[in-house]
Amino acid sequence: MNILIINQPLGNRGDESAHKALVRALLNLREDISIRVLFIGSEETYSIQQFAITDKRVQYINLHPFLRFSKVSEGALKKPLHKLLWRIHPFMQQIKSQYIWSDLVLCAPGGICMGGFQNWSHLQMLELAKHYHKPLAYYGRSFGPFPTDDKLQRRFKAISYDMLHYFSFLSIRDKITEQLADAIGVSYVSTVDTAFLDKPDIKIPYEVNMMLSGKKYMVFVPNYLLWHPAYAGRFGVESLVELYSKMIREVWAYDVNLSIVMLPQTFGNNTMMDDIHLFRMIAEKLNDPRVIVIPDCFSSDIQQQIIKNSEFVIGARYHSIVFSINQNVPFIALSYEHKIAGLLSSLGREDSMIDFTSTMLSEEGKEECLAQVKDLLPHIKADICTTKKAEQLAQNGFDKFVERFNLKK
Repeated sequence: MNILIINQPLGNRGDESAHKALVRALLNLREDISIRVLFIGSEETYSIQQFAITDKRVQYINLHPFLRFSKVSEGALKKPLHKLLWRIHPFMQQIKSQYIWSDLVLCAPGGICMGGFQNWSHLQMLELAKHYHKPLAYYGRSFGPFPTDDKLQRRFKAISYDMLHYFSFLSIRDKITEQLADAIGVSYVSTVDTAFLDKPDIKIPYEVNMMLSGKKYMVFVPNYLLWHPAYAGRFGVESLVELYSKMIREVWAYDVNLSIVMLPQTFGNNTMMDDIHLFRMIAEKLNDPRVIVIPDCFSSDIQQQIIKNSEFVIGARYHSIVFSINQNVPFIALSYEHKIAGLLSSLGREDSMIDFTSTMLSEEGKEECLAQVKDLLPHIKADICTTKKAEQLAQNGFDKFVERFNLKK
């Protein structure tokens, strides 16, 4: 059975955890499964190395386009002239060989590329599976919303809706996306994040142990937010740093002995929007030895182990909450978009969530958020039922995927 994985997001420890969990689960099914993970002109070679599963049955293929293929092809998809381009462009032979090799094309779990981010490259890779008449699974994703303010947005929505009806298998990881799927009229399997398929238990590296040894700590994962279309240009990074610093002071008001460990979810892009830069600004502002910024070179498996040993988590990154639930650690979720809210709705844990979508837009919103953190801190606790429910939902979704494509001998 040859499986081609496309649209694998990079540079994010959460996406890394979902990738590793899914590939490990597939490899455990049977010995004759071969997996190729396809990238087109990716410059994130370090990130690919970080994601890679070491197994002779798994290959990571990064094709290097020529004659401006990527830019021209995405432009052609918008017109639409893509089918003509795909027939005549010489680089297409390299892509075609990968799709033709496959028995099944699997779109990797990840973020909302088909929706708010309007990712045309993402759509193109899906369209290619249809073009070559391959069964296509859209696994453990969120999607939407689909704005229609201009011609390009309407074109993006039309292609997305067409693909949603083409998928051989669709599993959705949150309740809000499920509501959109119901409105569109597509069938799907309910699941949760793919990372719940795997519970890594590894040894924390020596250098991290030296940073944390003997310390009682909580994990804090703020979010830069300004990379997101819903927040870009609406406030400055200084106000974010100020709010997150006040949030940490609320934690110390609750327990003065807690160290604050910050775990970067994004890595490898070397831009100011990477988590590590925001974390360092917060640490510099607080200027307190109890603030510990973990370097961004440690894997998602290691991050989960760090969270496992923590008192609790406050996270404005989706996978910081996934990791908390997976490791049965108490959490407060700062929900900045519907994937966090949707996950907690699926698990019945909205009681541990703060709606962060409008927090930064007013001083009143910031004060209300801080008050909510203060109120929640004395009451958060681990809930093994939530962890088991997430595991079961993830496994049920995977089992239905396996059944759909007869993957288990």
